[in-house]
This record gives sequence, structure tokens and C-alpha cells, in this order.
Amino acid sequence: MSNGIRAEAEPMSPKKRLSSNASKQADGGSSGYGRARLWLGISAVGTLVTSACLLLSLDIAGVIEQRVDSTISGQMIGLAVFVLSYSAIQFPFDVLGGYLLPKHFGRSHPRFFRYLLNLCRGVIVHATLLFISAIGICFAGRWGGSVGTAAAGLIMSTLLLAGRSTLATLMASLKLVQDGASNVMSGDALHLRFARSMDEGFTGGIVGVLHARLQIIPAQWRELLSPEGFEIAVYRRSIAVNTGIWRRGRNLAILFTAAGLTISTWLVAPMKLGTVGGTIEFSLWFTLWSFVGLLSLPTPSRRGVIEIDEVVNSEGNSSEALRTMTRLLDELQDGEPVKPTFVETIFHPIPSVRTRLEGPRSSGVIGFWDAARTSIYLSLAGLGLLGRAVHCNCGRPALWVFLPTD
Repeated sequence: MSNGIRAEAEPMSPKKRLSSNASKQADGGSSGYGRARLWLGISAVGTLVTSACLLLSLDIAGVIEQRVDSTISGQMIGLAVFVLSYSAIQFPFDVLGGYLLPKHFGRSHPRFFRYLLNLCRGVIVHATLLFISAIGICFAGRWGGSVGTAAAGLIMSTLLLAGRSTLATLMASLKLVQDGASNVMSGDALHLRFARSMDEGFTGGIVGVLHARLQIIPAQWRELLSPEGFEIAVYRRSIAVNTGIWRRGRNLAILFTAAGLTISTWLVAPMKLGTVGGTIEFSLWFTLWSFVGLLSLPTPSRRGVIEIDEVVNSEGNSSEALRTMTRLLDELQDGEPVKPTFVETIFHPIPSVRTRLEGPRSSGVIGFWDAARTSIYLSLAGLGLLGRAVHCNCGRPALWVFLPTD
């Protein structure tokens, strides 16, 4: 394997898997990995959403508040117990999604002990970020009421976006190996930073809050794709920035997060703001808001992908190179190039290979690139509990900060 990971059973390379899956699809079969991951995500998200509804209906936050010491140290201990309880519930899903499923389907995976160490590292960093958000929301609510609570979430959102590349290196074994000017095909000034990750599904992304500073590209792409395919992959993200599709997606994700912060604050009784119970209740409401985003934001995100593809095609780039690139990068993710329309509409912010290459497409549709998965990452700012549960990154710490993009 190109990333040097020793696996218990040598998995097939993406190109070999692509060829194997093509044969299975020709025979009416499927690799099953993508569908298994989808069911895992549905199970993990469903467990957390159901738990949030149950805890809200039982007013568990009020019960907790009666039993927690009102001192600052007592409040912090109460918040820490809440974060650790969430981590314990999510952990079995992580092991299933990050190790057992990849091993079963012959995907790239490290040895179990090494995976467990990497997972624990990610869990510790993720839990720390949640704890920081909890403290900020709790004490902002105590001193600033509803306005202070929402403001604390927005400040945390900004910090999450500004420090994204740093957090990615803390969360998982991500090595930034090279940088330089991105003059691939476009001549723009957006810089590249190549990164090597343990997870073959790592796609990097565009770094910046409201202004794109650089794009992080997996070093593996240079080894897997043809020179022309690699140039198109990099160029697509330059198009996303230069045409405003990336900024539209970023603005939508921020606005969605801001709306969730405001609504969650409004749903918590004013006298509860600034308490452990109120902060936990806020987290549960924001988790339900995040679930609304999981159902609604994939559609504008898919449109962003198609809009970029249309620009690439209209500029006369090699259709064959684009097709090969699309198939290979899909194989690094779910390896499911054909998805039922309903499944794709509800669960997938990136169109299937068949949708991207064969259509049908709607001309003139405005897209919002990466809005759905950026909002998942930003859910940390509102103490949302679904950021590690979705099918694309469950159990994969390398993807918890930069969720997969096209």
C-alpha cells in the first residue's frame, strides 16, 4: 500500500477494487461496503437522535442539574461526565466503522492495536473540543444570557474553521509534506499543501473561514491518478473558489449553524442558561437541529458538485480523464458508483458516479459546495453529537475534521 500501513490482510488497491467492482456490477452484484457503511451511519445517528429525544422528554437535564454541585468545579465535572458518556455511546460504532467493516470488505486498514491507539487519540481530541464548547456555552450563558450563548457558539465556529488544518493534525496521524503555488491549469494564487493520511478516504479540502487561503490535497492522489486526472482534481477546487461555489457553501454552513445556535438557545428556558442542565439541554436540541441538516443540506451540496463538473466539461477538458478520476476517487470512499435515487437524495451530499457522468443534470441550478459536511464539522461549536456518527466518517478520526469531499 502506498501509505505504508501494515494490514492484517493485504487489501486490494483502489484500481484493483475498481476493476473487481466493475465486474460485479456487470453481473448485477455489488461490493456491499458502501451500503454497509450507510446502515452503520443510520444506526449511529438514529441511536443518538432517539436518545436526545428521550432525554428531552424525560427532562433529564433538570434531573442532572439537581444533582450537580453548583460550584464552578462541580459544573465542569458535570459537563465532563456528559461528554464522556457521549463518547462511550459512540465508541462501539467507531470500532465497527473504522476497523471491522473495512477489514470485512478487504479495505485498507491498520492492525487492530494501532487502529485502537489512533482512535483513542482522535476521541480524546474530539472530546476535548466538545468540552471546550460546553464550558464556553455554559459560562457565556451564565454571564451573557441567550445572546452570550449564541455568540460563544459563533466564536467557536470561527475558531474551528480558522484552525482546521492544525486540528486535523492533532486528531489523526496527518502529515503535511509539501506546499507550493497552485498553478495547475488555472494560474490562480491558491496554494497547495499536500498531506499524507493513514485513511485512504482522506480528501483534504479548502482551508479558510470566509476567504480561501489554501487547499489541502492528499499526496496519494498524485500516486493514484494520471497527471491529467490529478490536474483536473486540483483544478475543480480552484473552480469552486473562483466561481463562488465554495463561498456559497461555506456561508450556508455558517448560517445553518448560527440558526441552530439561536433556535437551541431559544428552546432552553432562560433560567437554565449558564447551568450544566441547561447546557446539556442545549446540546440535545442542537443535535436534533444537526439531524435536520443531515436531511436537508445534501441536496444543495450535490448541486455544487454538478455545477463544478459542468464548468470543467464546458472548458473542454478530457472527458475520459474526468471519468477515470471520478471513479477512482469514489473507490477511495464507498466504492458504490450506482446508488438508488432515494438513498442518494437523502443521505449523500456527493452525487454518485453514475449521476455525475450520465446525468440527468439541471442547467442553471445554483450549488453550495461542501455545505452539508462543513456544517457537520461545525456542529462541534453547538455541542452537536452527530459529527462522528455519519456514514462517511464513523470510526475514522482522519475524517472528523476534513470530512470527505468530491
